[in-house]
Formats: sequence, C-alpha cells, structure tokens
Amino acid sequence: MTISAVEESAPVVERIGDAWRPTRHAMGPFGGLHGGVVSGLLTSELEAMAASKGWGQPVSATAYLVRPAPLEDFETQTEIVREGARLTVVENSLVAGGKLRSKVSMAFLNDVPVPDMVPYADEHSAPDKLSPWDFVPIFDFKTYLSAVEVRDDRDARMVWVRPKQPLISSPTPFGQTMAIADYATLFVTYLDGERPKAGGWPNADISLHLSRLPEGEWIGVRPRSSWHPNGTGFTEAEIYDARGWIGRSGQSVALLPMPEND
Repeated sequence: MTISAVEESAPVVERIGDAWRPTRHAMGPFGGLHGGVVSGLLTSELEAMAASKGWGQPVSATAYLVRPAPLEDFETQTEIVREGARLTVVENSLVAGGKLRSKVSMAFLNDVPVPDMVPYADEHSAPDKLSPWDFVPIFDFKTYLSAVEVRDDRDARMVWVRPKQPLISSPTPFGQTMAIADYATLFVTYLDGERPKAGGWPNADISLHLSRLPEGEWIGVRPRSSWHPNGTGFTEAEIYDARGWIGRSGQSVALLPMPEND
C-alpha cells in the first residue's frame, strides 16, 4: 500500500485502476480515513452514476460508518436498490482489507413540473468577506481539515467552508457538501468554545437532505449538538450556500470515555 504525496491541486483521494488511493489529507482526527472523505466519495460516485443514467436530482443520502477505514487502498461496490421513473435508490459500499467499512444509501428524484409552485426566496450571504477562523487543532498532523478553507461567522453562529483541494478528480456538488457537513460536530465545539467532556466524538453515521444543489464553492454550516451521559449524542446542522438555506444534515455521535490518566 502506498499513500500518495499531497499537492495543493491534487485530489484528496485518487483513482488507481479499480481501486481508490487516499493521500494524507484524507486522514481523520482519530487516524484512518476521515468520515467526511468516506461519505463524500461514496455519494460522489453515486451522483456521477445518476447523471449518466438520468435519475434526476440527488435529494438525500445516509452514510453508515460501520467500522473505521484504514488509510490504505480501498474499493467501492455499487448496487441499485430501485430504479423508478420518479424515485431511484442506490447504495455504495467501501471495502478495505476484505471488510465492509461504510455503506451509503442515496435517493434521486426526477423532475415533474409543478407550474404554480413558487419557491422560497433565498437570503444572500457573503462568506468570502468573513475572517478566517482561529481554530487550533489538538493534533500536529495533516488531516482532511488541511484540504479546506474555513471562515468564521460567529454573529450568525455559522462556519463557512470551501475546498482547497478537490475530494476526487471530478467532484460533485452533493458529495462535496456531504464531506463538509461531516465537520458539524467539530464546529459546535469551536462555536461553543469548549469540548464535550469526552475522549472523542466520532459519528456513527451522517445523513444529508438538500432541497436543491448548492451553487458556488462555499458551504455554510449552522450546527447544534446534544450530549448524554450514556455516551450518545446528536448533531444537526442547517446547510447553506451563498444564496441561502438549502438543507439539513444529522449525525449520531458516539462519545468516548476520557482516558483514565485524565
């Protein structure tokens, strides 16, 4: 297994024959592949498939992070659950080391015109005029956080993100948004100014629903979380592009006990 060297313009994960090869910027804070990289890549593959087959707009996806994915070459396996005239549901699995690591279920809707329907008015935002955030990671190695640019809008309790490196060589709007939405729990700890009293907070899953695809590079995340002493938590986030609100994400969080020496 070889981990690719990272260049600023290079994709975070590269296609090598029938396999995918992660760069070091694909790493998560707990080692192995970042959950956002996993969910974003799996949905991007399905999004590209849908475009080639005429399945319509991606409207929702749920990724189950079954077990940690190591930072090594992996394969993906797609399956059509239902292909319909209006609704299509497909799945994509990440397999590494002979084991299932993650699975995504994704839904697509073909358009049916409703002429009298008036869409909600968008609210304009200007994330490019905000200040860079002042977050200092507790780890000293490169992760997927190094592959994005982040801006801070504390007045709106929001964080804005855009990729500095593409997730894959041909990134897709839903897939890139899914990858960014995975940061929501981290953004809660940043906006609140404190970490939960836990040794870590990896998410067991992530879901994303979009009313329309984002326009432009910037994705806004307005998150909130709840934590519980039984070791579970939940983070939800409103998702925006520069025009306005476009959807919502949700993550089930597995809180880890604090190390005994703390």
